[in-house]
Amino acid sequence: MSEIQEIKAKYEQAAEEIITSGLNLVRKGSKYRCPNAIAHKNSDRNPSMSWDRNAMQFHCFTCGLNIDIYGYYRDHLNYTHQEVVKELLGEVEHTQTSIYRNRMTFQDELKKITPITQECIDYIKLRGLTEKTIKQFQLMSYQGEIAFPYYRFETIVGYKRRKPLKDPGKPKMLSLKGSKPYLFNAQNVSDTDEIIICEGEFDAMCIWQSGNKNVVSVGAGANSLSVMVEQAKGFLDRFKYMIIVSDNDEAGANMDKFFVDTFGTKAKLIDKKLYQLKDINEEMVRNGPEAVNRLIESARFKIEGRRDLDLRPYRGLSARGGKYIPTGIPTIDNAINDLAPGCVSLIVGRANSGKTTFTKQIIANAINYDNKVYVVSGEGDQEKFINEIYQCVIGRNRDYYDSVKINKRYHKEPITKVLAALQQWHKGKLTIFNKGESNLKTTDELFSMINYEIKLKQHRLIVIDNLMSILSAKAAEKNEAQADFMQHCCDISKIYGIHILIVLHPNKTYSKGESLDFEQISGTSDLPNKADNVISVIREYDDDKKAEGINGYIEVLKNRYYSDLTKCEVNFDKETGLLLERLNGAVYYYKFNWLKYLHSAGGDTNEECPF
Repeated sequence: MSEIQEIKAKYEQAAEEIITSGLNLVRKGSKYRCPNAIAHKNSDRNPSMSWDRNAMQFHCFTCGLNIDIYGYYRDHLNYTHQEVVKELLGEVEHTQTSIYRNRMTFQDELKKITPITQECIDYIKLRGLTEKTIKQFQLMSYQGEIAFPYYRFETIVGYKRRKPLKDPGKPKMLSLKGSKPYLFNAQNVSDTDEIIICEGEFDAMCIWQSGNKNVVSVGAGANSLSVMVEQAKGFLDRFKYMIIVSDNDEAGANMDKFFVDTFGTKAKLIDKKLYQLKDINEEMVRNGPEAVNRLIESARFKIEGRRDLDLRPYRGLSARGGKYIPTGIPTIDNAINDLAPGCVSLIVGRANSGKTTFTKQIIANAINYDNKVYVVSGEGDQEKFINEIYQCVIGRNRDYYDSVKINKRYHKEPITKVLAALQQWHKGKLTIFNKGESNLKTTDELFSMINYEIKLKQHRLIVIDNLMSILSAKAAEKNEAQADFMQHCCDISKIYGIHILIVLHPNKTYSKGESLDFEQISGTSDLPNKADNVISVIREYDDDKKAEGINGYIEVLKNRYYSDLTKCEVNFDKETGLLLERLNGAVYYYKFNWLKYLHSAGGDTNEECPF
């Protein structure tokens, strides 16, 4: 016999009176009025629930709701499974249980609830809310403070109170004794595909007042989410999508992570780049309900791929979100207007042409301009990859390196204080994922992971190094897999306003120093066709050219938004591993801004650029 069956067997027919009095069920003849108001809101509220003596539970013949003694405490009074089982099986009478006494304490506290005071109303209006909204959410007062009610079905399970002050002290919200708070406003939510979940009670009221009626608040902010969601899991599972409207701070980011971890792709995050202030309430007060709806619409766009121009009107090309990332080659950056948000670029070239070298300096430049970078690699040594990025950044000053012998060869390693400065320089901005070291087996899993990373960490550049080794499809399926992969990249870049850089290897034909045609790029034509930019890296093998300092060329093969198909000379700087532009015989050097962190680590920044 299960624990729930034990509880039902223990209380038998006495459960009818316990539930009836506890929920204040209205009886008419042999039937009761069902407390599931939402299920009955479009039909009459005539009594449709009766007590089933065999099953020892109430059953509603209209909506199908069942209430037994366990469900009364678990689903209607909001106690956890552990609390219900421990108390109801551990005591002789239910009146001796702590959950019964707790409920009685709360009933005594309810006697202190009064109609909302004018002082409370005035404060709530300062936060942009109307008396209609106050009435909708049934706000009351408790000893002069604002009282926020929490329901499960039609039963009040808790109240939280807050002083009507800008700075009410900490904590801002306190629960009344005996309260078991649930999702704020859950009793008014309809069964639709979408529910909006926000942090605080004021946030929920702002969202409702802005026209979004299916909204709940976790009430406790981003704290105690696991307990709250455990209680509400069955309720939340009814919805196809959850739009998470969290604050624009660390606690909000933690809330985002929790919902994505718990509900996966069902959790849709708003675009926090649209925030001008800290939270949704401030946005409504300063910028009106339109600002609230823009934020919510940004999550809906990711669900439906649609844009309602009434909610997201045209704001001009300059208003597009995202950041532009330079490659470090000025002529190329001018031609393509940097690596733009919402675009996908291919880096192509023959074997040993310098594709990976060029990619590393793009990563370094992205970090240098305060962008978060996520690198997906199909193969290669991560330590070597990171070491080479560090060499790009450090420059030529040999005092910044130790020489370390590994087997028979010597290698450059940053000295301790330089390494500490570099780690500060890229702190929170560089994540590297090696597919070969992971358990991911499909590209769908890979893209789920990439989506997750973008949502939680706001990466601005995604680098996919060596596409062919990442795709694990059979040869006969390669082209189709590549086409799907490329379309995924295009979709993600536009949805999140980021840039995706794909390093692509050529067909096996080999010819030193020649430029690539589109036909020579490995794989399906969908790759260059769908890309916004195609940039070729060409290595120079002619000794005379190399003697002049020309080690290769960077060429724009495709430029979707501009007509410039530029080709420039580059010099390979062996000390740093950078490809540097060579123009009219001069090589153009540049530096990275890591030295300011060396100063904080005790180094000297009052020196000339190491270049």
